[in-house]
Amino acid sequence: MSADVTVPASSEAFKQGMRALAGSVCVVAANGPDGKPVGLTATAVTSLSADPPSLIVCVNRNAGIASALGVGAQFSVSLLAHGQEEVAQAFGGQKTAKGVARFAFGDWVRSERDVPLLMGANVSFECEVAMVTDWATHHIVIGLIRDARFAAAQTAALVYHQGRYSSIGAGPGRRKEDGNV
Repeated sequence: MSADVTVPASSEAFKQGMRALAGSVCVVAANGPDGKPVGLTATAVTSLSADPPSLIVCVNRNAGIASALGVGAQFSVSLLAHGQEEVAQAFGGQKTAKGVARFAFGDWVRSERDVPLLMGANVSFECEVAMVTDWATHHIVIGLIRDARFAAAQTAALVYHQGRYSSIGAGPGRRKEDGNV
């Protein structure tokens, strides 16, 4: 049996270690200062509270969307479904599309609040920025969830692990074991 290995903390060791943390793949989208849609693929998204419904998104300060996420701004977080790998790649910079051209990937609509929403995602949360705080290279954005749009048929979730996309979870159809949908 081989022994575990301990290494000193470094940026590279951190990145290697975090690749082992499987994460739900999300696309965060908003309107930029010029009114054009901006977005990025993120796995640094987590729930914060059920009362009030809120979440946290961590965004690199140099990302194109960063300037669009000031207090009071509207944005969406779409939890991608199996089959939306191309959307994740486009918004993650793995395709040549930049800026508004990324929105050619996937089926995008505008909400009543004029927020870009990805159709076919397992769920898209429409949020308002309640608070932004900074840590090192990133903004930590707290979003109050204003609406949740669920796909007509839930599919497996798209996840990112060890540098690859895969899918986990239930197939088509929502489970209703606890009485909730």
